[in-house]
Amino acid sequence: MSLKVSINLGSLKLIQDELSFAIKQSASDFETYMESGSDGDLSESCKNSMVQVGGAFRLLEYPGAAMIADEMATLISAIADPVRKTTKAMVDALTHAYFVLPRYIEYVSHCQSELPILVIPYINEMRVSRKENLLPEYHSSAITMDVDSGVSTVAADADIKLLLATLPRLRYMYQTGLVGILKHPGSGPHYLFMSRAVVRIAALLGSHPQAEVWHLCALVLDAMAAEKLEITLNRKRDLASVEKLMRNLVSQKEQGLNQDTEQLKKNLLFMLMLTTHEATSIDTVRQLYSLPVLDINDDDIVAERIAMHGPSQETIEAVIGVLSEELRNAKDILELGSQNNGIEDEDLTLLKVTIARVADTLNLLNLHGPQDILKAQLDEVNRWENGFCGAALTGFIDAADTLLYIEGALEGLDRRQLTVAELNQATELTRRKIIAGSQLAQAEQLVIEEAQTSLALVKRAITSYVDSNFDATHVANVQFAFNTVRGGLYMLNYLRAAAVVQSCSAFLAQQIDEKNLGEQHQQSLETFADALISLEYYLIEMENRKDVNDDILRVAEDSLEALGYKVEAPVEPQDP
Repeated sequence: MSLKVSINLGSLKLIQDELSFAIKQSASDFETYMESGSDGDLSESCKNSMVQVGGAFRLLEYPGAAMIADEMATLISAIADPVRKTTKAMVDALTHAYFVLPRYIEYVSHCQSELPILVIPYINEMRVSRKENLLPEYHSSAITMDVDSGVSTVAADADIKLLLATLPRLRYMYQTGLVGILKHPGSGPHYLFMSRAVVRIAALLGSHPQAEVWHLCALVLDAMAAEKLEITLNRKRDLASVEKLMRNLVSQKEQGLNQDTEQLKKNLLFMLMLTTHEATSIDTVRQLYSLPVLDINDDDIVAERIAMHGPSQETIEAVIGVLSEELRNAKDILELGSQNNGIEDEDLTLLKVTIARVADTLNLLNLHGPQDILKAQLDEVNRWENGFCGAALTGFIDAADTLLYIEGALEGLDRRQLTVAELNQATELTRRKIIAGSQLAQAEQLVIEEAQTSLALVKRAITSYVDSNFDATHVANVQFAFNTVRGGLYMLNYLRAAAVVQSCSAFLAQQIDEKNLGEQHQQSLETFADALISLEYYLIEMENRKDVNDDILRVAEDSLEALGYKVEAPVEPQDP
């Protein structure tokens, strides 16, 4: 089961600039409002911007982004409420959200899917500041938690009398550990102290129905002690809820065993679904409760959240632009040296300085793996002497390969096809694939750009054809443009799209030869325009991502079929 939500990235790109502007404007208005103190117009403008952002994301069906934007709008209203006291927690939570939302949008664009669980901590930070209940971590996911399918793993009768007698001491143990966790979340002994108390309570409850929640809590604490579950705001609250169960048992005695633990069970079970902690007891619980296997675990979520807090895409693009220019200069020096079978002192000095500068700059992007590779290459270059020759060709080739890899890595990062983590862990084989993939991607990009240019030419020609009352001279070169588009699509193995272009070409050729031009001709061209728009949208998606949804072409295929030019099924190319 997936926690990710499929999205239409093309729809986001159409309004992404407007959304970014609205978020920045709201943040600016909020900052000015906090400085002025009581400008109602500013607070209203600030809130309205976020309401619009939230509405846009709901329309696009981006649940995580919509939730955080809606919560920001609600918190702005609370801060602007003259009756309500504005706390530092409110301001801090909103400021944090202004930082996170643009990063989350970048993350969504990079991954081409939504992962709402990433923003739940920031949403709940805002809700806590308003003294509202927390959203569960699995909110907005398709997971349904069945808390009634588990059975107790202990068959002994409950010893309620002994439980009530020892509970104050066990509760003190748990409280001591909980306080330690709140101060030092990474300290394992605190979890073990808490786990000891919980396991003891579970054993004394025996086969009592409430024993289940204590068994689940013990397993969660074991996973936390093994550092296989992150300590988030939600999870701290869940651990506090367990302490509340103890407190009510102490005060209400046996009557306290009737407390509702359904929500706490759901939260604990979800943590056991996420953890990578290997334990037979956890596997048993997963089977008893028929917990689905998720496509992402807690370690992955932590890594994604850390990555989301890294340099912004705007920063990355700016740095990559500078580095690309530096790498081009270094490659030019190597090419000249290769041709001359040697390198001049001035050029060698410039090459060393350039490589060192690029290596240092890679650190800004947290690209420690590529940085180490480039530094190793710099050590080799530093051993070169003025007029370096002898094994010059081999040295130049090795240096050029390194620069090509760095260039390919940066391009992959810029295209969001590679992550920082992947580049830092790249093997020799992976590095060679990155070099080849970069060169192939550049070629593919050129083909796609040529196809887009040709399709734009077709659209302009048809517009002129219609405006001139169907003067065929305006579309004289359209068939050539269509062939360019079709050839590019076929070359890149987008056969279904190529078949659509073939039918488009056939239709337009027939329309140009048509002698009886009238109302029907105009309507046919309107339908044909729908096909071209669908094809244009498809080319945009090709540029943005490799796994293009071919269903985008259905509008074009239906339009052409309505015109009597049904798109034939594409024929796979045969190997020679």
